[in-house]
Amino acid sequence: MPPDANPAWNEVFFFPLRLPPICDEIQLAILSGSKVLGTATLHLSQISSAGAELEEGTPGFLPCFGPSFLPFYGPRPDPARKTSTAIGVAYRGRVLLELSTHMGTPDGRQRDTIAPEDIARVQRHLPRRRFGLCGIFYSATMVPAGPELLRFELSLGNYGDKGDVTCKPAASVTSYGCPLFDGNRYHYLPWYGDKPVAAVTSSWEDAGHRWDALNLLHAMCRRLVSTHG
Repeated sequence: MPPDANPAWNEVFFFPLRLPPICDEIQLAILSGSKVLGTATLHLSQISSAGAELEEGTPGFLPCFGPSFLPFYGPRPDPARKTSTAIGVAYRGRVLLELSTHMGTPDGRQRDTIAPEDIARVQRHLPRRRFGLCGIFYSATMVPAGPELLRFELSLGNYGDKGDVTCKPAASVTSYGCPLFDGNRYHYLPWYGDKPVAAVTSSWEDAGHRWDALNLLHAMCRRLVSTHG
């Protein structure tokens, strides 16, 4: 794809999968030429079920996922160095995808285009809403010793990441602090009564219909456990 902040492939891939599978992971990667920008993993044990051998029989289901966003993470480059040295792992983007499994063979096909009506069906369920995330830091103990000043950053995707210039700046970092020795073995940040606060405002697709169903199932589970426990 050409350089684009929001590329759209609208493609479908076909690949064989033997069941039961020998491996448990389907790995996906975003590439820029031969360079890996980010990776994500789908675990077959989490998106499929072999069923259970009960008296009445509990049917399982083949691997399926989405349509949903899958986040990708990759090495965070060090902007202070001109080399390709990486410091930690950073959010590198997300991909809207769907995985479905069908019995049979893909008829030798490896790639195809997604039908326009299927694209339109998914786009109708992607209205965006603004969300706020606030974090209060109460203490920072067992900090490694060193002469460098430390601070904490609160980020959600690209939002709040001081190294990302695609989003508006936010009060997402704490002030710098010098670690003090605790008199025993470790160091800590002397916040005392002044607890730092970080806040991030972000915009994402509204997945409230999924949260509502999940919260309802969790509430029913807790009620049943408390009633029959």
